[in-house]
Amino acid sequence: MKLPEDFRIHDWRHSKVTNDLEAGENPVEVSANVRHHSPGYTMARYGHSRKDGARKLAASGAGRLGLSSLV
Repeated sequence: MKLPEDFRIHDWRHSKVTNDLEAGENPVEVSANVRHHSPGYTMARYGHSRKDGARKLAASGAGRLGLSSLV
């Protein structure tokens, strides 16, 4: 298999981390797998696309507490 000339390992890595986080993988594990110094760093760099997931999580938690009318 031949890679495109403009292929960069960093682009693949960025896609992999973003896809793992969007799939709901544990940020601590994702961070460790890419050898970042902390999960906070990983989330600051790659967590920007997780807004929808965060909203769903907040709505789910609020619903369990009977606060669904606030979300």
